[in-house]
Amino acid sequence: MFSGTLFAESKLILGVLIFLAGLGSGAWHPQGTANATMAGGARWGATAASIFFLGGSLGSAFLGSAMGGWLLGAYGRRALLVISAITVFLALTAVRAWVPPRLEASRPKAGPRQGVASSTRRTFWVLLVLLLVATALRSFAQHAVNTFVPKFQQDLGVSPDVYGVLMSLNLFAAALGGVAGAYLADRVGLRRILVVTLILGGGCLLVFMRESGSLVGYAAFVLAGLFYGPSHTLLVVSGQRQFPDKMAMMGGFFLGFTFVSGAGGTWVLGLLADRYGLPQMLTVLPWALLLAAVFAFLALPHAQPEPVPERQAVES
Repeated sequence: MFSGTLFAESKLILGVLIFLAGLGSGAWHPQGTANATMAGGARWGATAASIFFLGGSLGSAFLGSAMGGWLLGAYGRRALLVISAITVFLALTAVRAWVPPRLEASRPKAGPRQGVASSTRRTFWVLLVLLLVATALRSFAQHAVNTFVPKFQQDLGVSPDVYGVLMSLNLFAAALGGVAGAYLADRVGLRRILVVTLILGGGCLLVFMRESGSLVGYAAFVLAGLFYGPSHTLLVVSGQRQFPDKMAMMGGFFLGFTFVSGAGGTWVLGLLADRYGLPQMLTVLPWALLLAAVFAFLALPHAQPEPVPERQAVES
């Protein structure tokens, strides 16, 4: 579908192709996330998922933006078919050969008495809602940073080449932080790393807002990306671990909720910024990350469920 957009001559056909391409991309991510988490096993599930997301970030940056921009500028838009060819080749070789055709379901465990089970279910759904609130606040903060910080820097008189590098460093730090934070989460506990990194990310973003335009502010902005980078992977993995027999579905649900809540929150922030001023509204973002840390702390138990469904012995 993306390849078809290179040949579309009408806005209607272009819109339909982009919509269908988005459905394909959206369908790919839940299965890819579940496979990545399961590949890491019970011990390295978060790390494996973070490498999956790192691959997407690096692919967008280098194969997509860098190589795509060069092909577009040198040979025109239809030269982007080279990237499509690479993608199809990898899908039919590496992905088809290495990804299992289905995920095994965990064996259902005997539940408690009805009264206890009902209370447990209510507690579970309350904790899930708290986790979704934490996800929404974190996604809103990162989407708003990516959308409005360049405009904020431009209003301060900073040249595009300077804030362009600043944004690139922030995104690169977030990608590296995602892997490092997930690795630490697998070693010392997901809840602890998730809460600490959200607090540190909010603190660095607060320093950036107060010292914007200075070297200290720029350093804090890059560190903010490093610290809030892991929370994207860790929140998705946390959601998967609540439903170990429906990991692909929950991966897709949390990813979709992340994108929708981030986009919706950014839209609302933009409306308020037009009325009250962009600098004033951007000061909300550090507090959004700090609130996300509070909700994540309340939502996650000290010991997370096993991230990988138990394999069942099958008699031949």
